[in-house]
Amino acid sequence: MKQLLSFVLLLLFYQNSQSQTRERYSFGFTAEKMENVLLDVESKFKIKYSYVDSLISKKKITLPKKKYSLSEINQKITDQTDLKVNKIDNRFYAISSVKTIDTLKKYYLNEIIVEGFLANGINKTNQMFTIFPQKVQTLPGVTDADILLSLQQLPGVKSPNETASGLHVRGGTSDQNLILWDGIRLYHPGHLFGMISGINPNVTQTVNFYNKATNPKFGERISSSIDIKTTDEIEENLKVNVGVNALNADVYIKAPLIKDKLGVQISGRKSYTQWVQTPTFNQLAEKVFQNTNFTDFNDQNQFEFQDYSAKLNFKPNDKSEFSLTAIYIDNNLDFKSENPNLSLNSQKMTIQNYGYSFNWKQKYSAKFTQNTMLFYSFYDFDYEKRQQYSSSQFEAFKKLNRIIDSGAELNFSYTFRDNLNLDFGYQVLGNDISHLFNSYNQDLGIDLSLKSLYNVTHVGYGYFKYDVGKWNLNAGFRYNYFSTLKLDSFEPRILIQKRFSDSFVWQASYERKSQILSQVRESNANDLSLENYVWVLSENKDYPIQKANQFSTGFTFKKNHWLLDVDAYYKTISGITTLTFGFLNQNDGNNYKGQGLTKGVDVLLQKSAKTWKTWMTYSFLDAENKFDQVNNNAYFQINSNIQHALNFALNKKWDKYSLAVGWFWHSGKPYSELNEAGQISSFNTQQLPAYHRLDISGMYQFYSKKETLFKIGFSLYNAYNNRTIISKEFERTYVTISDYSNPRYTVQDFYSLGITPNIFLRMSF
Repeated sequence: MKQLLSFVLLLLFYQNSQSQTRERYSFGFTAEKMENVLLDVESKFKIKYSYVDSLISKKKITLPKKKYSLSEINQKITDQTDLKVNKIDNRFYAISSVKTIDTLKKYYLNEIIVEGFLANGINKTNQMFTIFPQKVQTLPGVTDADILLSLQQLPGVKSPNETASGLHVRGGTSDQNLILWDGIRLYHPGHLFGMISGINPNVTQTVNFYNKATNPKFGERISSSIDIKTTDEIEENLKVNVGVNALNADVYIKAPLIKDKLGVQISGRKSYTQWVQTPTFNQLAEKVFQNTNFTDFNDQNQFEFQDYSAKLNFKPNDKSEFSLTAIYIDNNLDFKSENPNLSLNSQKMTIQNYGYSFNWKQKYSAKFTQNTMLFYSFYDFDYEKRQQYSSSQFEAFKKLNRIIDSGAELNFSYTFRDNLNLDFGYQVLGNDISHLFNSYNQDLGIDLSLKSLYNVTHVGYGYFKYDVGKWNLNAGFRYNYFSTLKLDSFEPRILIQKRFSDSFVWQASYERKSQILSQVRESNANDLSLENYVWVLSENKDYPIQKANQFSTGFTFKKNHWLLDVDAYYKTISGITTLTFGFLNQNDGNNYKGQGLTKGVDVLLQKSAKTWKTWMTYSFLDAENKFDQVNNNAYFQINSNIQHALNFALNKKWDKYSLAVGWFWHSGKPYSELNEAGQISSFNTQQLPAYHRLDISGMYQFYSKKETLFKIGFSLYNAYNNRTIISKEFERTYVTISDYSNPRYTVQDFYSLGITPNIFLRMSF
């Protein structure tokens, strides 16, 4: 029976491959852009080519008019361009240099279910979304392909406070997302209080986004994993990419040091907001600093940001690769104001996140590979608020939060055969986290809170992928041992996929995750309400280990350029605290433990054509928490619960021009109600008004006579300037002595970002 089954499968494979060889279609091109030729070939032969835009951007193809087979066309491409067309399987072909063949074969082990999800440059595989920022078409309201803002276009990914870095994935909070940059952990991936991404989108990189069925190689967070990998390619010639927009200027350089052996990449991005405050910056600042005394930025009162990265790639032979990576993200605020009583109020804040990683990839054979990584990440938050009454009298408050995160990974991959692959490995992760709240004056200093915790986590994992017929199975586990806590966690992960036809694919998945690092709200008030979160480490007393279980199932239907993608999920969380989710007031010292329950559905309906693409996304979310001794132990909506979110968008391309328009709508977030005495009378039973906006983006690109690529673009966020209340925050008042025993609150309203224009100019040579 086994031999018969093998014979049938072999026969089907042979017939399918032979059919492509026999098929012939009529083509005729004279010095036509290679991109247009590939689109026509894909359409007629029902295949897909994968390539980097820069490889084919200047290539042209000539085909005398007649009928061609696919193999004949691929050979013509090779003859006329000196590029190789590599067959991955009967559906997918990769156009690349010899150096990238192995990488592409590894990538296609994760079968692409949807290519061009929302826009070209965004693909969906059976377990993740993959974004190629350099290839992503224009998205509504997104300037310069900002990575975190691009992720928010996906269904199920929201930012309730309208920030780039405040991603809430399927009801999770932003601190529950693991963000890796070449293995370096990022704890503050934003600029301007998170309004734009701290990751330079113009660096050549690939973004893998997991929101379910996460590869057990990734852990540490219970919501999502964002794995960003910069390119390992060594360029043949010097390449420079420079640009400027309404907030910052940047440069990205790739240069060979030893031909095909050693190459370097360097990027730098720096704001000029400390010298020039553009309308874009003023709009962002107005939104960020509302309800504070930060009202005017000038030469004395400044906010600035910068980020830099560098990577050294070394390939001594075809089987070994080494890389050394570094990244530095920095934000600085320095603001001074004079009060009516002639006292001087100053606030200074510095947020730094930098790190290093070393990667060694070794190919022992065609089937067995190894990837070793060492990483170090440092996060430093330093905030000081000072009231100067005279030259000798002052009052001050200082807050420090520091993380030292380091570790090593030893990862292996073994391919038994084309349809069976095993990944396994060992990781050791160290976390050293401390914080200090200090109040002092000219005579006395008091430590309001001081804590330093350390933990080493040992991890073992295994993961295999098996394809048989129309079934795909991905299954594995992750085992964590938290040495300081003397606790462990076993985390199974599984994904089952069935392809019923070329048009219809169904899948179901389950995953368990754990998290020992989280953000809590500080217990002392300061003016910067956006930055009153502090990273802490679980210690089994006030902050237990968070654990989550997620079930999901859905389907993808593709036919005649229509796409319908539906995914439903059910998630439970334990070990959460009220402070972690920011429900109670920031001055409430009590800590309540609880659990969460989230249900939701994400839907995408998309229609594609040669020069345009339109889509609609809808997300339903029902996320609730319950805590001991709160709300009679009953469930209530979480602060960020956006039950309904709807988006309509259109992307249109005309030769060198592209335009994207998107309308975004979602229901308002819940909030608690106060009674006449200023006390909470209900828990998130009220709802804010619905939110909506219109975003527009456009771009024009062309080549100069010297083959320099120019890109000129704009974005208009919230085009019709709809300002809506997006959150209400309660602040505890201390007016009378009784306020200390019977809490009273006042309410602060926070509004959405108004109309915000941005422009950019980019040049690549």
